[in-house]
Amino acid sequence: MTEPESNVQKTDEKRSEKLNTDIIKMKKEHISAVSAIEAEVFSVPWSYQAFENTLSMEEALFYVAVSEGKVTGYCGLYLAADQGEITNVASAPEYRRQNIAQKLLHTVMTKAHQQGAQRIFLEVRSQNDPAVSLYQKTGFQTVGRRKNYYQYPQDDALVMMYEYADI
Repeated sequence: MTEPESNVQKTDEKRSEKLNTDIIKMKKEHISAVSAIEAEVFSVPWSYQAFENTLSMEEALFYVAVSEGKVTGYCGLYLAADQGEITNVASAPEYRRQNIAQKLLHTVMTKAHQQGAQRIFLEVRSQNDPAVSLYQKTGFQTVGRRKNYYQYPQDDALVMMYEYADI
């Protein structure tokens, strides 16, 4: 008789499968799922209302990743003049390491550039190595540090910038 598979094996097998993910503009029906991911991932999460408010803002670009019919991540960016600022990027913990954040980031950055953004900025916890690595792979460079910017737990923010080559 064989022993049942462990949850770790099942998770690893799921990660090795190709996940079919669509990146689409965030709509009101996505906000509950986005808010749930936000609350699970961030120590000081945005509210449902904050996400809802972005939907009516012309200068806001918010996209979601939908995998297997479920919202698995999201990314937001605000545009101002020729610059963009990434507000948040997150993948649901059970869907990490599936390139969801990378796909979201690429989509939002492309849309921002199409709308005139020449530089994109973001802040990230200095100790969030996976996020810093993702941003560096995407072409962001650290241009500053904000001391004690984050609370719960306290951490510095790295200010990172992406500059389009066509400037």
